[in-house]
Amino acid sequence: MPRYFFDVQSGSGLVCLDYEGLDCADDQAALDTARHGAGFTSHGDCARNPQLARYRFAVADAEHRALFVVPFTELEPDLPDPPKRPRRGGRSRAGVH
Repeated sequence: MPRYFFDVQSGSGLVCLDYEGLDCADDQAALDTARHGAGFTSHGDCARNPQLARYRFAVADAEHRALFVVPFTELEPDLPDPPKRPRRGGRSRAGVH
């Protein structure tokens, strides 16, 4: 199964680099995963925290080629069983070289 990466960006640049990624069946499944928060956030989180409105997912394939961007303002309501991501945290902008 292909691996996709869901970096979190703000208007000023990279916020969290997804260095682990998630396995998705194909590009459409990766887009659907991003639209449901990619195990990082949720539609409900964004509704409760207006500051998240300035963030977006920049989704890349296994070769780290950019595929699409999903603004957090366009996240859809939670799936019954959203994909789970280990809570180890990404690298901050300061950790990117």
